[in-house]
Amino acid sequence: MIKSNLFLAGVLFALLPGAATAQALSVSPTKLEAANGARQTTLTVKAKGNGPSIVQMRVMAWKEGSDPSRLKATRDVVISPPAAKLGPRQELTVRIVRTKKRAVRKRECYRVLVDRLPDRRTKGQMVKLQVRHSLPLCFTS
Repeated sequence: MIKSNLFLAGVLFALLPGAATAQALSVSPTKLEAANGARQTTLTVKAKGNGPSIVQMRVMAWKEGSDPSRLKATRDVVISPPAAKLGPRQELTVRIVRTKKRAVRKRECYRVLVDRLPDRRTKGQMVKLQVRHSLPLCFTS
């Protein structure tokens, strides 16, 4: 009885207009490498869905091999643009540049955070989720 009620509630929720307005976001590549002294690389962010997606992008200092959630703010690498509003199925190429003057010694790593922010215009009792992609970025000499 309980299982059938839960199933019925799930079906009704799925049929409600606007109940399933999830917006997906993809990034590529999922691992960024700037080899042989290169100072820049690019990342592609693509909105997959029927509505707009607001994205925020940041670069954080990270020690390779450590916990990816242990990050520190840095100004050694910048990302442009740092935020954007993407339309349905729109693609954006993001430029990432190492601005630190000192040359890379062996390997220097960071994490690129790409956040899809929840749409503030969503009304009612919908669940609002912030989705984060955390990608490794390494510069090598």
